[in-house]
Amino acid sequence: MSPSAERPFTLVHPGGERIAGLMHETHTDPVGLFLPGFAAHMEGSKSQRLARYAQTQGWSWVRFDPRGVGRSDGLFEALTLSRYLADLQLILQMLGKRPVLLVGSSMGGWLGTIAAARWPERIRALLLIAPAYNFIQEIFQRLPVDEQRAWRDNNLRCWEDTYGLGTLRMRFDLVTDSWNHDLLRFPPCLHGPVEILHGSADEAVPLSSSYQFAARAHAPQLAIRPLPGINHRLQGADTVLLRSLHALWTHIS
Repeated sequence: MSPSAERPFTLVHPGGERIAGLMHETHTDPVGLFLPGFAAHMEGSKSQRLARYAQTQGWSWVRFDPRGVGRSDGLFEALTLSRYLADLQLILQMLGKRPVLLVGSSMGGWLGTIAAARWPERIRALLLIAPAYNFIQEIFQRLPVDEQRAWRDNNLRCWEDTYGLGTLRMRFDLVTDSWNHDLLRFPPCLHGPVEILHGSADEAVPLSSSYQFAARAHAPQLAIRPLPGINHRLQGADTVLLRSLHALWTHIS
């Protein structure tokens, strides 16, 4: 990707914290927008691959770092879904009334689904990559009772990330906030086309979770594409990913 293909931008929350992003602008609709997974940033391999493809197709495309990650301000330990959604809302405000095709990976898929239900007039289509619905609650519930109590009492927990991100520090606010976004207990209404790509060999989020979500959601245009032998990072499924993206883009453009 040439250096001039994407332009950096900075948006500022009312409290002063900045979020940083990159945009490939063609002044045509729709706009593609990528939400990475938990602790991931806009320089990840999937984020870059999608941005490169958008450039070759002549599409407008946005990627950004939520607060506490990458180039954006803030502490990662302050992450909650509501905080991430506030960052996304700032991006949508920047884009005015332009229709958005949102691609969300893992936790980004959970957030993207919430956003599509909240702002249906803006988010016209969803491509979800192994969406990690309710994974925060599940992490908490799998802990021994004494560790649950310690996290709640101390409002902080540290653990080693299995994907090589090192030691992560998370406040208990992440857990309490996540219950407000339980999409299995409170199924969303999704009006646009939704496609879920999910590997059968996903070691982090089982394929069955996508079927559980689909059985509950009010989404007449939802399709699940299971990918045999593919893991959580969707390694080896680039062609499927880009074909699905292109089909959704054609559908709404």
